[in-house]
Amino acid sequence: MKIFHLFIPFLLFFSCSQYRTYQQVLKSTDPDYQYTQAVSYFNNADYARSLELFENLLIVFKGDELAEDIYYYYIYANFYLKDYMSTIYHADNFVSNFVLSSKKEEIAYLSAYCHYLDTPRFSLDQKNTLKAITELERFVMNFPESDSLQRITDLVLDLNNKLEKKYFENAKLYYETGKYKSAIFAIDYFLTDYPETSFLEEISFIQVQAYYELGKNSIDEKKLQRIKEAIFACDNFLIAFAEGVYYTDAKNIYKKLKDIENGL
Repeated sequence: MKIFHLFIPFLLFFSCSQYRTYQQVLKSTDPDYQYTQAVSYFNNADYARSLELFENLLIVFKGDELAEDIYYYYIYANFYLKDYMSTIYHADNFVSNFVLSSKKEEIAYLSAYCHYLDTPRFSLDQKNTLKAITELERFVMNFPESDSLQRITDLVLDLNNKLEKKYFENAKLYYETGKYKSAIFAIDYFLTDYPETSFLEEISFIQVQAYYELGKNSIDEKKLQRIKEAIFACDNFLIAFAEGVYYTDAKNIYKKLKDIENGL
C-alpha cells in the first residue's frame, strides 16, 4: 500500500512534466524542432499531440518540400485517432495536390478504407455502405496494378454481404408485419439481386408463407387465383429444397392450400 501511495505522486509529476514539455514544443519558434518532436510523438503513438503540431506546421511549411511529409503524418494521425471523415477529406486533398507523390496510392487506399470503416451496422441506413463500395471500386479503376486489389475485393464483398443482410431483413419484416403482398414482391427483388444468397432457402420459405397467408386471407373474388399462385410457389419450393430444413413445414402448407382449393 505504501508503494502505491508513493507511485501516485510520481505519476502526477511525470504527467505534469510531459505536459510542460509539450507546451514548450508547442510554443517553440523553431519549426524544424517542432517537426522533429511531432514525428517523435507520432512514433510513440501520441497522435493527439502530434496532430496539433502537424496542423500548425502545415501552415509554416506550405509550399516547402517538407509539406508532403507533414501532411502524410497529419492524415495518419487523424486515422489513428479514428476521425475517419477528416482522414477522408485530407487524404483526397493529398491525392489531388501531390499528384506525383510516391505515397499517392497508399493515401488513396487509406481514403477508400476509411469509407469502409465509416459504414454502419446492417440494421441502419446503408447510404454510407453504398458510398464506400463506390469509393473502393474507384480505387481499383485508378490503380489497376495495385498490390491492394485483393484486399479491396474482400472489403467490397464484406460490404455487399452487409447490404444482402439488410435487404433480407427488410423483406422478412414485411412478412412479420403482415404485409404479405409487399413481402412477396420484396423477396422477388431480393432474389433477383442476390440469386446465390446464403439466405436462399429461408427467404424462399418466407415467400411461400406469405403466399399462403395472402391467399388464405383474400376476399372471395381473389382467393382462388391467389391460392393457385401459392400452390405453384409451394410446388417450386418443395422441388428446389427437397432435402431442406423447411421441407416438412412447406409440405404441411401445401396440404392446407389444397384443402382450401378443394373447398372453393
